[in-house]
Amino acid sequence: MVLLSCESRVMSIWEYIIIGMLFSAIGALAPGMINLAVAERTIRKGYRSGVMVTLGAGVIEFLYTFLAIYFIDQLTQNKSIGKFITWTAAAIFLFLGFYYLLRKAKPIKPVITRSSSRDFGLGVGVAAMNMLIIPTWLFIGIWMRGQGYDFLHMGHILLVSIGSALGACLVFLGYVKLGSYVVSRMETVTQYTNKFIGTVFLVLSVVQCFRALYQ
Repeated sequence: MVLLSCESRVMSIWEYIIIGMLFSAIGALAPGMINLAVAERTIRKGYRSGVMVTLGAGVIEFLYTFLAIYFIDQLTQNKSIGKFITWTAAAIFLFLGFYYLLRKAKPIKPVITRSSSRDFGLGVGVAAMNMLIIPTWLFIGIWMRGQGYDFLHMGHILLVSIGSALGACLVFLGYVKLGSYVVSRMETVTQYTNKFIGTVFLVLSVVQCFRALYQ
């Protein structure tokens, strides 16, 4: 009986982590604010810089997931908070869209540099603007409760948050590899980078506006 109890507890621990990783990885796959920043910094400054941006973004992914799950009851009962988050995200995407569209493309000269606190800070700053992580994890948390997972213990909240950070970092590291590939094999594509990123942000802004108006 004791052995079964220990095995059940281990499975429970891994279930929370794996669910956190899976949902976070799925959410990070599509081109968005964070992974585009990771790829761009890798292209411009090198592999180590991209990794540092990834780690900084991972910290925020952990924090936002933790806040969403910890305050799940309070946040789900307040519709005005969800509305504020949606409109703020739309404004941020709109600003970044025009910023990248109007910015002149510069030739990319990859340089192998030591990882710096600035790159880590960029990851923290860009990820912090992606407040959609909070409502996304509110939805996931509600779904998990319906499947029998509870968040009555702090350990469960921490496990999901750790899984969320790990899942996002794995995807962002994929974008680091993609950035290195672009530098080494597809340098002619770099002149279109700013237009592509700007267009993506504008599309995301429009989507967010529709969500805010019709949710």
